[in-house]
Amino acid sequence: MNLYLIRHGDAEPISPTKSDHKRELTPKGKGSIRKAAEGWKKIIKSFDIIAASPLTRAVQTAEIIVEVFNYKEKVITDKRITSGAKFEDFKDFIKSFDEDVIAIVGHEPDMSRHLSALVSSSGSYVEFKKGSIAKIKFEGKVRASGGTLEFLIPSELFK
Repeated sequence: MNLYLIRHGDAEPISPTKSDHKRELTPKGKGSIRKAAEGWKKIIKSFDIIAASPLTRAVQTAEIIVEVFNYKEKVITDKRITSGAKFEDFKDFIKSFDEDVIAIVGHEPDMSRHLSALVSSSGSYVEFKKGSIAKIKFEGKVRASGGTLEFLIPSELFK
């Protein structure tokens, strides 16, 4: 399995008048995700599954990826991949698919924690900047520290 973890783009600041769940991508965030996704197309042929945290900024990021990749299926949203999700729930969500190429759009610090848990048993920490994408390859079943990190690319690379 090839698993792509993607952190959402730049979003509106936290505000006392708007729920964190409803925060949207900024125009800059939308543009940066679009440029990054266009760059990803040079190294990623397609996705079998695109899933996102149900929070607005993650769904908007996934929708841009859908458009750039001409993805024909519906984006899957699930609370097991939302902000604050436990690693076991996150892993179970991934394991629920038989498809080979899965993209998941999520949040910090979850993306860093999940990435680290999937590729290392040392408790290491990888910084996952907004709009970044990581590719983790699994031979066989998805399991903790069973993946190989093939790349981690920040969105700034595609400006």
